[in-house]
Amino acid sequence: MQSTVNVTCSEIQITDGFEFRVPADRFTHFHQSDCELLWYSQDDRLIADPSDPQKLIAPVISVSSDRLVTSHCVDELHHEIRCDTSRFRLDTIFRARNETAATPNSDQWWWISAFIVIVLLVFICFMLRKRIFRCFQRKAQFISQREVPDNTDLVTVGSDHPGIGSVNQFSESAQSPSNADHHLMV
Repeated sequence: MQSTVNVTCSEIQITDGFEFRVPADRFTHFHQSDCELLWYSQDDRLIADPSDPQKLIAPVISVSSDRLVTSHCVDELHHEIRCDTSRFRLDTIFRARNETAATPNSDQWWWISAFIVIVLLVFICFMLRKRIFRCFQRKAQFISQREVPDNTDLVTVGSDHPGIGSVNQFSESAQSPSNADHHLMV
């Protein structure tokens, strides 16, 4: 015969650890002297025997005929009552679930994660800012090179029309006063 006991870690938590208590009705029929009480882990390893309470396997802290105390909340434990004479066996499976899923140090992980994200964002912004300023510097250099032409690049176009000639003289004087003075001298 098999039964399952579902509990939460907060329900079975005590000051020393986590207490898995066998329900009292499991012992009413088994007061025979040839019955054994054993505790097994989820992978069917014997972790505690109440008849030999000094021989415990981690995470077990203590054991008695009706309870087992572990150092941390274990997902699944098996309690077995086995009677050799009557060949009767009663298995109780304890399933514990952690509702909060928070560990004592989980707050530290949030802070560390937040710090790492902030550092990465600052680094990305710094790198983008350097790239943007480099682009602006290149554009500024390109614009300044276009705005300050070489005086040798200026070409004067002569015309017999009085309006066009004066415009040429005006544009030359506006762009390079030394060249305009030179033109007026000629």
